[in-house]
Amino acid sequence: MKILEGFGMLIGVVIGAGLFGLPASFSKAPLHWNLALFAGVFLLSLLLHYLLASIVYITPGKHRFPGYVQKYLGQRAETIATIFTILSSYGAMLAYGVLGALFLQNIFGISFLAGGVAFFILGGFLFFLSLQEVGKINFYLTLPLLAFILILAAKLFPHIHGENFLAAGERSWFLAYGILVFAFGGYSALPDLHDILGHASRLIFKRIIFWTLFVSGIFYLIFIFSVLGVAGKAVTQEALSGLGSYLGRGVAVIGSLIGIFTVFRAYVGFGSGLKLMLHYDYNISKRMGWLLAFLPPVLLFLTGFVDLVEILSIVGSVGLGIFAVFILLMAWKKKNEVSAFLGFTPRAWWLLPLGILIVLGALQDIISVYF
Repeated sequence: MKILEGFGMLIGVVIGAGLFGLPASFSKAPLHWNLALFAGVFLLSLLLHYLLASIVYITPGKHRFPGYVQKYLGQRAETIATIFTILSSYGAMLAYGVLGALFLQNIFGISFLAGGVAFFILGGFLFFLSLQEVGKINFYLTLPLLAFILILAAKLFPHIHGENFLAAGERSWFLAYGILVFAFGGYSALPDLHDILGHASRLIFKRIIFWTLFVSGIFYLIFIFSVLGVAGKAVTQEALSGLGSYLGRGVAVIGSLIGIFTVFRAYVGFGSGLKLMLHYDYNISKRMGWLLAFLPPVLLFLTGFVDLVEILSIVGSVGLGIFAVFILLMAWKKKNEVSAFLGFTPRAWWLLPLGILIVLGALQDIISVYF
């Protein structure tokens, strides 16, 4: 039961908004290139999850990411980590709000702006739920999404045409990189996974991480190939609304209903976690913590930051990229201690080039999006 609970909890965190942005990002570059990028990001994410899991495993007590950074890299590093954690949370919550607006538009035919405002307000009221209450429903809302992906793939299969995979428009070679990094990110759940499994479950810990990312990757590929094979370069940013002409509006509505629950629970989880972090770690009142968690994504949405693919790409490559650099630094600092968990010892000859590549990935994403 602990293994099932741990697997369910982690896959419920990993599979989320990133899924819906993948087909559009894959339409911007040749398929063989994006598949190579997919494999590379999968391996990178697996390594980073293992490295952070090893830090969690050797550290006594309960912490969140800024706490691990403070313990092993010092107060200044913790301040930087906290800033990027907050900014990344805002970016992720903005992406969920954009998706929520698109899904509500698909379901009810309301305006994009009205759908987004409704999504943010309703989700904001639920920030007062505890993380345990949010976590209980996480996996159960992921199951219908996985079932829908399989049903959608079966329905779309007769409409797939090979030329649609070759219909890339402009060559945005690394657009999918940041979204893939975002889509494979389940780092925030690793301390909770350790709490579920206990300290004696090193091998199970690693296996759950592997199988979670592997199963997530399989479902991502099924979704990408199904949607892209039908829509080609005409794929919409949330992937579903453009499929109505092939499957009827009902399928898009059902998919949007499942999608709205998926992004809604993720939005509430991020908001609840951010509110509690501000309250417990920085002694900010719960009301002010709620306001600081709720207001910035709403303001960004209202001021026009609504390109889902760009948001996911920047949050993945920049926000999680900084996150990854801190993981590499902590793994190097505690290389001897984490080797027992990992089964190998982190070495400078591969940690340093990997860190440089992650930073370059973030820089190219910023340049390609904003310049």
